[in-house]
Amino acid sequence: MMTPLRPSTSALSSPQRRCHLLLMLNLPGYTVTPETLGCLNGVDDDTVRQDIADTGQEIERYHRLRIAPRQDGSYRIEGSALDNRLCLLHWLRRALRICPHFVADQFTPAVKTVLKHSATAKALYDDTNLHALVNLCARRMERQFDARDTQFLRIYLQYCLMQCQLGLVPDFTQHQRDWTRDRPEYHAASDIIRHWRRRVNAPPPDDEHLFLAVLFMMLRIPHPQRDAHREDVRLRRAVYDIITRFRHLSGMRFSDEQGLSNQLYIHLAQALNRSVFRIGIDNSLPDEIHRLYPKLMRTTREALLAFEHRFALRFSEEELGLVAVIFGAWLMQENALHEKQVLLLTGNNPQLEQQLERQIRELTLLPLNIKHLTLHTFQHQGAPGEVALVITPYPTTLPLFSPPLVHATPPLEEQQQQRIRQILES
Repeated sequence: MMTPLRPSTSALSSPQRRCHLLLMLNLPGYTVTPETLGCLNGVDDDTVRQDIADTGQEIERYHRLRIAPRQDGSYRIEGSALDNRLCLLHWLRRALRICPHFVADQFTPAVKTVLKHSATAKALYDDTNLHALVNLCARRMERQFDARDTQFLRIYLQYCLMQCQLGLVPDFTQHQRDWTRDRPEYHAASDIIRHWRRRVNAPPPDDEHLFLAVLFMMLRIPHPQRDAHREDVRLRRAVYDIITRFRHLSGMRFSDEQGLSNQLYIHLAQALNRSVFRIGIDNSLPDEIHRLYPKLMRTTREALLAFEHRFALRFSEEELGLVAVIFGAWLMQENALHEKQVLLLTGNNPQLEQQLERQIRELTLLPLNIKHLTLHTFQHQGAPGEVALVITPYPTTLPLFSPPLVHATPPLEEQQQQRIRQILES
């Protein structure tokens, strides 16, 4: 067992403590217990337990990993080597932003110690050599890494080398293999593999080559004008087809389709990688978008069907929601609109009112802000300002000054639907 990490001498935020926890769990030879965590972060047992629970929930949501207790009271990460490496990729970059001293003083020296004890040639993890190797890869990919990404890559490549020396190599599905080998990053990663092979007895397996390519893919910032690889051209064509399909389904046009295309290209290039390698994103969005914008979500899903078939995948509801948000934002910008204000007058039948609200939201792709007001209050105070439409399933008289009022009970008649849609989209 290695010597425990030194305790912290300053108060730490919750994100900093959680980064410490995640990085420690990725260091072989360290026994991570509530006691060592409390000593390291300078917090009590309750805070330690909460940090473990919060970190566990996050890595399970985004990477299908689990922080599992052992019989001796310590903790370990359970899950595939690929998911674990992709998880650390994210967390190490976060740690370099919010707790760089821990990375420099604790994590990196610990990785180098493992490499030294495994008799790995020092030239492989020497910072100067790694810096030159990162620059070589950048030139191969016609990119320029900033100082923070260069620092990250030096550290992370040492970690990957350590994992490789310990025999902890990620496994890939056939789809992931084909996807990675078709990318220019795969050829850049071959420079690292050649460098490693010259100095180790057992050559790194091909799956290590694949992962190094994935590493560069995850760091890539797509550029709609400069990206020229055949896969980039393929994606641009697919984005054009999505916009054409969305326009056909919605009956709405975009005056600046190039601007929309550029934004979708940047987003989908990253979303494709997340989907292929099963990296999760925030899951709080889809339910809200489904509830507020059901027609927008449905139209977006239909517009993406051919795209998903072309790339042999299916986007999660979370990824679908983000694409829907992009289309929704451009629709608002196109029509110079804010959310239309709709007032739903309520009475004594909440189920009927909910059915009516759902049908109103199904009528348009544009965002709506539907507020509720009782019939009694409406009769005495009228409608608030900026309301575009008042609708209710209950008979009521119209005040002297009021926005258009529609009395309707589900299901809405075709004529009512047309009138409401005209008001909302005008």
